[in-house]
Amino acid sequence: MSDVVRVDKSEGIAVVTIVNPPMNVLNRFVVESLFETFTRLEHDDDVTAIVACGAGERAFMAGADIREFPDALGQPGQAKQLALRLHEVMNLIDRCPKPTIAALHGYVLGGGLELALAFDMRICDETTQLGLPEIKLGIFPGAGGTQRLPRLVGEAKAKELIFTGEPVSAETALAIGLVNRVVAKGDALRESEQLATVIAGRSLPALSRIKKAIDEGLAGTLTAGVLIEAALFDEVFQTADSREGITAFIEKREPVFRNR
Repeated sequence: MSDVVRVDKSEGIAVVTIVNPPMNVLNRFVVESLFETFTRLEHDDDVTAIVACGAGERAFMAGADIREFPDALGQPGQAKQLALRLHEVMNLIDRCPKPTIAALHGYVLGGGLELALAFDMRICDETTQLGLPEIKLGIFPGAGGTQRLPRLVGEAKAKELIFTGEPVSAETALAIGLVNRVVAKGDALRESEQLATVIAGRSLPALSRIKKAIDEGLAGTLTAGVLIEAALFDEVFQTADSREGITAFIEKREPVFRNR
């Protein structure tokens, strides 16, 4: 199972590579391996930031493996069980307390886009095509796409993409806020690693609380959100890294964070 997901670690960054040629489709082995991988990385003290990419030149991930859609999914409850397992994996990635970046290239379709949506940030190269084509099969996205996409790009644009099933270019994805950056062909992973390097130099206790404040705040009202922020703001001042950061600023030197 681990053969379809490779992890390389260096200087606080873990690069997770999906290796399922030729198109890195999301089959059951990839799903379970991603779950195991992110469960492990969440508790890895040597990792501050995580980057994910797809092997090969053709795709980050070109959707789910349709051959795994057996007739049994037509039985009431079967497709729901599949969706719930996919949600477990996507939620695990989404709620990871460490910053995550998806480095995208080529085809990012169906389950591939739903996977990318579970990351904090997305960087794609100019070749990237992003879409949710499930409607063309008479179905719709079942791994969080109907929920995460409208939260990211707005209701109307999300409905257009899901209703038509047509992919968008890298430039359009940037314009609608689906990705953070567009870079030259072949540069998405390098750009993502550079961004991860900057992030990995920050304090993980602060980063984790920032992510929690944003994510939990967006799930509720502004009134509730600022209270969450205040509580986490108090927590971060109790960390050793905050004392180091403030002391370093006063002493006019670079801080040495130890993620404590």
